[in-house]
Amino acid sequence: LQVLAFLTAIHLSSAIAPFKRPSMLPAIPRGGAGPLDPTALAKVLGGACLIQGAQFALAPKMDTLYGGMEVVNDCNAKTLRRIGLSVVNMGVHIYCLLFKGYDLKVSTTINALMWMADAISSLLNNESETIGPSKAGDVSILAFNSMVAYSALNDAPWFGTALKSNAIFCLVSALSCLVSPSLGIKLWDVKGDDELTPGCITCIGCSIANVSTLLASLAWGVDPLTAVGHACVATAILDVKTFFFAPEVDKLGFNKALLGIWPCFAAVTAASILM
Repeated sequence: LQVLAFLTAIHLSSAIAPFKRPSMLPAIPRGGAGPLDPTALAKVLGGACLIQGAQFALAPKMDTLYGGMEVVNDCNAKTLRRIGLSVVNMGVHIYCLLFKGYDLKVSTTINALMWMADAISSLLNNESETIGPSKAGDVSILAFNSMVAYSALNDAPWFGTALKSNAIFCLVSALSCLVSPSLGIKLWDVKGDDELTPGCITCIGCSIANVSTLLASLAWGVDPLTAVGHACVATAILDVKTFFFAPEVDKLGFNKALLGIWPCFAAVTAASILM
């Protein structure tokens, strides 16, 4: 379903004009953090997100690149799959906006269709009764993303409002999991959890907060490269907090030396874009 959603959106994208910087946004000089090319760094980040996100989304129970726990719990596997989706979302935005110069509506449609497919699958398989989240949670995900996809594909005048609403929904959902995993488990009515679930919930809160920062920046009219810079600031801060200062994440057994690459690269990219 997710592959079908991606191909559908690519086909429809031919009818949408490429992204153009709004005239109200100034042309900001780039590369203030030395000789590094900020656009190239952002593209590398986007490619890494597509590869790493796809691994989590398509094979959440497979041994990860970070030497973490063996995932045998379906609840945790679903959480890891949705972490993968959120990371792919970041990559899709960067690919569409920076590699291809597509309109914002293309990347948001692709990402919205992926989440719609995942929520529909969860509802049809009645996962609210076995692993969660609740039906209300999946319906909320489906509703917000449906509004974004519909308004984008039909060039509706309220596309911006739908995108902002989805960004706020994602940020609030992410922070509830990031700040307090026990609250996130209760709020989303997660079932079949074990001692590793709080760590997984913290990680999904971090991941969705990162991509939601990018989404919110784009929704409020920030140009794509600067929006990636904002997302990289969030990634640098939240990844350090999650991977190195969250005791529940320690239980997942990830290799912190490898995980540390993400916040370090995000910090360098943010500096090259924003400074």
